[in-house]
Formats: sequence, structure tokens, C-alpha cells
Amino acid sequence: MNFIRDFSRGIRAYGEAARLLFSPRLRGFMLFPVVIIILLFVMGNYAVGYLGDGLSGVIEEKITSWIEGISWLTWLSGTAGVIVKVFVRILYYILFISFGGYVVMVVMSPVYSWLSERTEAIVSGREYSFNLGQLAWEIGRGIVISLRCALFQLLMTLFLFVCSFIPVAGLITPILTFGVSAYFYGFAFMDYAVERKRFRVKESVMYMRRNAGTVTAIGTVFTLSLMIPLASIVVCSFVSLLSVVAGTVAIEKQLKIEFSLEFRI
Repeated sequence: MNFIRDFSRGIRAYGEAARLLFSPRLRGFMLFPVVIIILLFVMGNYAVGYLGDGLSGVIEEKITSWIEGISWLTWLSGTAGVIVKVFVRILYYILFISFGGYVVMVVMSPVYSWLSERTEAIVSGREYSFNLGQLAWEIGRGIVISLRCALFQLLMTLFLFVCSFIPVAGLITPILTFGVSAYFYGFAFMDYAVERKRFRVKESVMYMRRNAGTVTAIGTVFTLSLMIPLASIVVCSFVSLLSVVAGTVAIEKQLKIEFSLEFRI
């Protein structure tokens, strides 16, 4: 029951997050994804195209040498090259859907840290004086947390993939895999706000476990955005901003509830 209650609380946080993100004080942050999208699109497609051309060239050369003198098989080398290029593209999109969110999160880590701080200032009224060292620390921790979540998600996804071959268990594996992705994405987005409470990584892990419903809800919306065909990189870059704001709002409300309960006791 606590998980369902917290999950509902996390989803509701997106309503307030949307209002805040489109407000005059935060809407400027939506310019950043435009730059990031262009850079990732150009760099990603160039890298994939270069890799695909290289592999197809090698395979075409090998096949040509194997079928030398057999005229009716000359079409095979060209066809194999095209298949390799298509396969590389498909593999790229599969990997991006599974882990591309972390690429976006690492690249935009400075933006997320700043956005979370400004959101907290609006919601709680607490202002933080600018400190370059503290900002660098928050950015570094954000990158480390993102990479940590990516590693744990990869290990659990591989485990669930193996379990998918078990009869019956394989039926729920896709749902569990989605849940794992949502939880770790939510963890990474919410840690920006948690870090300012001076939580160490171990304390952050324990806090997220206690509020797994909220964490999973925050990550669910972002995970769904990664599954949108073709436009995922565009949508997820903007949704990631919304997720950071929603995560910060959810934490502020949760801590306020916990403080009020302690005060009553």
C-alpha cells in the first residue's frame, strides 16, 4: 500500500512540475535540450554511419574475395553491406532506448543540478549562494550517480534477460525490466535534490529504497519517453527537465511530511 501511495504522489508531482517548468522563472531551461539534441543527433549519427560504413566495407571486401570468379553471386557482397548498415542502425536505437537516457543525463548534469536548485528555491524559499566548488561537486556526483545507476540497471537487466527463458517467469520479465529502468532513472533524477540535504551516497540509497514508489513514479514518465519511436531523443531531453523538477518537488513534500511527523512525536 505504501508503494502505491508513494507512486501516486510521484505522478502527481509532475502536475506541479509542469506548472513550474513553464513559469517565467524556469522556462529558460528548456533552451538547453535544443542544443543537446542537435549535438547528440549529429555526433551519434556520424559515429553510427562511420561504424556502419567501415563494417560494411570490410564485409563486402571479404565476401568479394570469397566469391571471386562466381559471377552470379556478385550481388551478395552489396546486399551484405546494406544488411550490416541496417543492423548497426537498429542496434544503435535499441541501445539508446535502453541506456540512452543516461547519455542525456551525463551530458546535461550541470543543467539538472542548477535546475533542481532553482526549483527548490521556488518551492521552499531557500536560496543557495553561488559556489563554484559546490557546483562542480554536485555535477561530479550527478555523473557518478548516473553511471552507478546505469551499471546496476545493466546487471539487473542481464539477469532478467536470462530469467526470461524460464517458463512463466518470462511472461513478467518485460514488466520487471521496465520497473528496474524506471527506478534507477528516478533515483538519478531525485539525487540532485537529496545531495543538497548533505546525504552521502549510502544515505541516498537508503532514502530511495524507503521511497521506492515515488522514485519509480518519477522514472516511469522518463522511461516511457524513451520508448517513443524516432522522436525519443527529442522528447526525453525535455521530459528529463520535467523529471528533475518533479523529483525535487516530491522530495520537498516528502521531507515536509517526515518533519511534521517528527514534530508531533
